[in-house]
Amino acid sequence: TDQTIKCWGSNKGGQSDAPAGTFTAVSAGHYDSCGLRADGTVTCWGDKENPMVSILPTGKFTSVSAGSFSSCGLRADGTITCWGQEAVRVG
Repeated sequence: TDQTIKCWGSNKGGQSDAPAGTFTAVSAGHYDSCGLRADGTVTCWGDKENPMVSILPTGKFTSVSAGSFSSCGLRADGTITCWGQEAVRVG
């Protein structure tokens, strides 16, 4: 109810080390997790070697979904942006 994220389970890549702040949504991937902050921005955490964590999109989003090697988000303008491994990046 306080909009903070609590994670548990495997933490091999740091995917259970959720950042501080308030969130409206969270999605867990294999070695990474992503959250939609209350201000509409996206943040991901976990395996720092994965581009899905080290290269994040800017702008406002309404939802986010984390995968094993890439993540996607629905932008406030209705477009979709994905990030992560170069082979799957579309925006």
